[in-house]
Amino acid sequence: MSEKNPESWENPEETEEPFSLEDILNEFGGWSRRSEPEEAEEPEPKEPSKVELPEEPEPVPDDEEALEDPEDESEPEDASKTPRIWQYRPSEEPDRELKLPRPQRQPVEPPQKRHKREKPEKPEKPPKEKKPKPEPVYPEPGALFQETCKRTGGLAMRRRLLFLLTAAAIAVTCFVHLDRVPAGLNLPAERWSQILLGLLLLGAFCAYDVFLSGIVQLFRLRPGVDTMLTVATVVTAADGLAHMGEEPRLSLSALMLVELFFALWGRVVANRARRRSLRAVLSIQGTSSAAVRCRRAWGNRDCLFRRDGNLDRYVADLESPDAVSRVMAVYAPLVLVATGALSGACSATAQRDFLQCWATMLTASIPVTAGLTYWRPFAALSRRLMRSGAALCGWNGVRRLLGRCCVTLSDEDLFPKGTVTMNGMKMFHNFSIHQVVGYTYAVLQQTGCGLEPVFHEVFVNQNGRSCTIDNFRRYEGGGVGAGIQGDVVLVGSLAFMRAMGVELPEGTNVRQAVYCAVNGQLAAVFALNYSPQTGVRMGLTTVLRSRGLSLVLATRDFFLTPAAVSSKYKIPGTALEYPNAEERARLSGPFATAGGEQAVVLARDQFLPMAEAVTGGRDLYGAVMAGLCLNLLSGLVGLALTALLCWLGAFGAASPFNLMLYGLAWTLPALLLTSIASR
Repeated sequence: MSEKNPESWENPEETEEPFSLEDILNEFGGWSRRSEPEEAEEPEPKEPSKVELPEEPEPVPDDEEALEDPEDESEPEDASKTPRIWQYRPSEEPDRELKLPRPQRQPVEPPQKRHKREKPEKPEKPPKEKKPKPEPVYPEPGALFQETCKRTGGLAMRRRLLFLLTAAAIAVTCFVHLDRVPAGLNLPAERWSQILLGLLLLGAFCAYDVFLSGIVQLFRLRPGVDTMLTVATVVTAADGLAHMGEEPRLSLSALMLVELFFALWGRVVANRARRRSLRAVLSIQGTSSAAVRCRRAWGNRDCLFRRDGNLDRYVADLESPDAVSRVMAVYAPLVLVATGALSGACSATAQRDFLQCWATMLTASIPVTAGLTYWRPFAALSRRLMRSGAALCGWNGVRRLLGRCCVTLSDEDLFPKGTVTMNGMKMFHNFSIHQVVGYTYAVLQQTGCGLEPVFHEVFVNQNGRSCTIDNFRRYEGGGVGAGIQGDVVLVGSLAFMRAMGVELPEGTNVRQAVYCAVNGQLAAVFALNYSPQTGVRMGLTTVLRSRGLSLVLATRDFFLTPAAVSSKYKIPGTALEYPNAEERARLSGPFATAGGEQAVVLARDQFLPMAEAVTGGRDLYGAVMAGLCLNLLSGLVGLALTALLCWLGAFGAASPFNLMLYGLAWTLPALLLTSIASR
């Protein structure tokens, strides 16, 4: 590069040609050639505890001398005269690497996550409302009663015919098995098998309603005893037809006919029970009453009340499924599947006949008397209750009577209308009879006790004065009080008057009398006569004999205390519970039965029908549970025995004769149990 004199800097017009790009590249050695980087001295490491900010760097000198000798701070003399261009020169120590101080890393904040674009919320679809299942429509009591009357004759005639067919099948099975065929009836085995199948076919026609019910249960996926009987009849007939050829043998028609007969008998008894219950309901004239159970009506104890009834739900309660049908709805499908599976296992592994195994297991596992377990004792109870004027609300009514509960006794329960009469009255201290009778009747009318009809008659006969009372109050001592036209009137027993400090003249010591005092002075004494009733005594005794039942006095008559009731009806006074006055008034009020469940419909507004229905329903539950356990035991034992015999191939032990005896043997204790429960 050519040098320039300083004069040319002052006169820019006379300057030489400026440096070209090629001259500059040659001066710096070019950009295309790479040179080894000059190793810089490693700076002294700084203490890690002290962090200092980097200072501002000093300006780079322009001349070469300053770069060559940085310690020489003096400027050259011709520095201002000749401009110099900085040239790159390699370092004298090429092996030394340049190590720059490692910059300290600053904590880097993580990038913010990109939020997904919020989608607009879709409007929520309203939840689909499940349509409630329509409740079954039940007929009116009158229509159902007429229907049961129409079915009575046909069911009874078909049961008699089926009984004859069953007896014939039993006789044929016994004669052939014991080889005691009467003379002149020596028929081949094939002919006897055909006769048994013919009897089974005729029996199926007699019990056609059983098969219809079984098919309906099967299509509704709720198989029961009728479904088991239907399948067992079909399998038994198929097994008999399959063995009609070279080696004919007796079928299980006798046992099958026995089971069909008891099933049809159960329908006859059920129709009879419905007819008797409906006849008692239809005999109601006017407003019906009922036994209503209320949960926790008195403290934590349930109570039974005699209140106004309702016939709207009676048919639904009467037709409610009983415990036997509910248990059999679980038992039947399990047995059908189990017998089919066991028969298939015997056929596949032990090479047994599938139809023979299935028919043997299925007929032996059917509870023979399942149709009679509930309806036979219920029909007997319905007959007894129909005579006394009551009707049980089916199995729902039985369930509502279970457990520990109290039977409340009102004034009318203990002494119905007409059993309390006036025996005489006497006035004191010159009080007007019209005024005293009006005062007494007004106070007793406010109490709502059973003495109101008696004093209403006295009020009418004596021209009593109508009064309006204020500040009515009940007392625990056996009396009530109120304010009437500024007078303080007390009405109660002899002990109550003595406790209130009323002066009693001599000769007024009458225990069974109503005393009336005005402003602390005795005004009148009304002698009463309580006549105990035989029906009430029987009802009280019946309730006290039943376990889990207790009697509670919910009376408003201040004379009806445990001591008075026990002396009148000859029952122990300790068996009667006696709440305080306010509780007795509440229990005898109309709001005590709010939310109650009706268990018994009463055709007669008396305590005896209610007591018989309550105790009878509780006894019926025990009888049904015992019979149900007996039927389940017979079915399970029969299934286990026949499954073992089929697996071993011991069909001689599981012959039609032996299975028929097994089924008849289990009917004896079941019939005995239902007979005892009926009585």
